[in-house]
Amino acid sequence: MQVIRKIVQIVAAVAVNFSFLLGQPLPSRIYQGSLKQVCSPGLNCYACPYAVGACPIGSLQYFITYGAYHFSVYIGGFLLFFGTFGGRLICGWICPFGLIQDLLYKLKSPKFKLFPPLRHLPWVALIGLVILIPALTGEQAYCRYICPAGALEGGVPFGIFSSQVRSLIGSMYFIKIGILIFFLAGSVTTFRFFCRTACPLGLIYGFFNRIALLGLTHDPDRCVDCGLCAKSCPVDLIPQKGGYLKGACIRCLKCRDACPRGCFQFGLTRLRKTIPVLPANNEKNNP
Repeated sequence: MQVIRKIVQIVAAVAVNFSFLLGQPLPSRIYQGSLKQVCSPGLNCYACPYAVGACPIGSLQYFITYGAYHFSVYIGGFLLFFGTFGGRLICGWICPFGLIQDLLYKLKSPKFKLFPPLRHLPWVALIGLVILIPALTGEQAYCRYICPAGALEGGVPFGIFSSQVRSLIGSMYFIKIGILIFFLAGSVTTFRFFCRTACPLGLIYGFFNRIALLGLTHDPDRCVDCGLCAKSCPVDLIPQKGGYLKGACIRCLKCRDACPRGCFQFGLTRLRKTIPVLPANNEKNNP
C-alpha cells in the first residue's frame, strides 16, 4: 500500500502544478489561468509559478482580510467537502508539501519523536496567524511570515528566475528562507515536522477524522494488542486504542500494513463490511 500511496502523492503533486504544460516553460511568473479560481486540496502555494490552483489557507486569509463578510462560502464549503470526505487523508495522500517531507525523512539521519507540547502549535498558527491577525490588522500573517511551502514553491524559483523579484529582495525574504530551512531540516529528523507543528490546514482536516467517509476502521475482536501498529505509526499514535481516529492521523496506512491479523480496514467507512472473526484455533494468545 505504501507504493500505491507514493504514486498517488506524486500524481497529485503534478496535477496541481502543471502550468509548464500550459505555455509557462520557465518559473518566472505566476500562472494566471482560470483554474486559479479553484483551490487545491493540499498546501500548495498560489505563488508557485507552476501552480494551477490556489491554496485554501491563503484564500481563507484573503477573504478574512478583504472579504465583504470576512468569510467565503466557497472556502468554507471546500474545506467541509474535503474534510468530510477524507479528513487528514488529504495530508497523507494529496498534499505536495507532505510528499516533500516524506522524502526528506527517508534521508539517513538520527530520528527523533516530536516533543509532545509542540503538537499544540498548529492551534496558534490557525487561530492567531490565519484568523485573528488578518481580521484585526489586514495582514495575511501566515503566508507572509511562516509558510515554508510558499517560500519553497514561490520564493525560491522567483528569486532565481525573476530579475524583478531579485531587485526587491530584502531581509524578510531571507527570514522566510531561514524558516524554510528550519522546517526542512526538522523534517529530516522528525516525521512530518512542519505538518505536526505549524500547519493549520492539517489541523482543520483533522477535525473531520472521526466522521470522514473514507478512512480506517478497526476490529477489536481480532486484535491481540501486539503493538505492531503502534510501532509502525510515524506520528506516535496507538492505533489499536483508537489513535486512528485522532486528528493527528494522516491515514498513511502503515498500521494497516503492519497488522498481522488484518484488524484494520481502509475504505468507505459508512459502507464497510464486518470482518469475520477468526476461527477458534487462532485465539488472541496465538497472534
